[in-house]
Amino acid sequence: MRSVFVVPILLFFSFALSAQEINEYIDLQIHPCMHVPYSFFGDGLETFDEANPPELTWKHQFTNVNYANYLRKNKGARILCVGALTQENIASAKRGRKVIMKQIKYVNDFVAANSDDFAVARTPHEVRELVQSTDKTIIVHSIEGGKRLVNSQEDANFWAEQGVAFITLVHLVDSKYGGAANQPVFALKFLNFSSLFKKEEKRGLTEKGKQAILWLANAGIMTDLTHMSDQTRKDALSLMQENGIPPLVTHDMFKPIQNQPRGLDEEDLLKVYANNGLMSLPISGESCMPYKPRADYQAKLDALESYCNGSIDSYKFTYEEVKAFLEKNLSEDEVSNLSIGFQTDFNGWLNHHHGRYGEDGCFEANPDSTYEAIELEGLAHPGLLESHWRLLEKEGVDLEPIRRSSEKFLQMWEYVLSKKGNFVTR
Repeated sequence: MRSVFVVPILLFFSFALSAQEINEYIDLQIHPCMHVPYSFFGDGLETFDEANPPELTWKHQFTNVNYANYLRKNKGARILCVGALTQENIASAKRGRKVIMKQIKYVNDFVAANSDDFAVARTPHEVRELVQSTDKTIIVHSIEGGKRLVNSQEDANFWAEQGVAFITLVHLVDSKYGGAANQPVFALKFLNFSSLFKKEEKRGLTEKGKQAILWLANAGIMTDLTHMSDQTRKDALSLMQENGIPPLVTHDMFKPIQNQPRGLDEEDLLKVYANNGLMSLPISGESCMPYKPRADYQAKLDALESYCNGSIDSYKFTYEEVKAFLEKNLSEDEVSNLSIGFQTDFNGWLNHHHGRYGEDGCFEANPDSTYEAIELEGLAHPGLLESHWRLLEKEGVDLEPIRRSSEKFLQMWEYVLSKKGNFVTR
């Protein structure tokens, strides 16, 4: 079955490469509208007085950090995928749509009032035009958590009409689509408590989940596999392979280093790329901290001369090891165009990484040394992303796969749009 779809996909991506490529940092998910479903978050996209900036810390789990000041002309993330989301206990399709639409409107209204600096792109073509002809920060709509939102082809078409590029089908709790990854954090296990009594093989992609992926593809919307349980993800990858749908993973991890359900094993990671998909890592060093890593990766960690767990070092280690694994296992042509995305999750439910030096770091700062802000402050807000990339570049990290992820993302979106209405429904 796979051979029927691989050739058309390869031809499309080869054609797309001949177009003028973009090479920008794209944040594959931030949440400036968390105050809509969860009112205790501060309002996102507000502007502060530059003479009196807010005091922010990397410990900002329940505090807005998405100030417009930091997102305007942000060299660390030119394109922002803004993820709208619902409460995990959302009770009805009507309520779910209302909550998502309120967030989309909030962003659209903000952009309309700040059009000199921001723009919403509803198609890949609009993204390309804005990159090439403006210096604006570009916003793309996405949705994290499809619960109650995708019940028919009409629902999928509705979200496409809003300019939604992708939907993370499963979020923190099991749904009618499939199982959610139970992370080691107790609170998240408790949230998805009933799943703890089910065998993993019984928590796969459901028939409705399969239909939802096909409905979304037929509307020109990508499906994000992030947050799926191991079995649900494997089922989704098989379905997408059979139907020629490129898989997107916006912020899961790498199981040999982060040995938990949010981690992709080596087989699944290679399947993502074998089907012209894209893997993207969470940028936070806290999210990328090793968890029961495989012995060979633990040995690599132990051999590092200088490593500060939970700082930028944890992201750096994961990114470089994922990159090395893919370079070893993909073809020469695939490696030459390798793309690995990133996602900040500003301001989701997490803190970000702490600094290397100082009170929250692992080492004392040398008063005679000059440090990047990211080394001292950690990742406290989006305005520090430029420092994050600059430090990695200084340390010899190859950032081109990260910058190429914006082009890869657009090619995937273009492909799904070009095939919409032609994917086989169940």
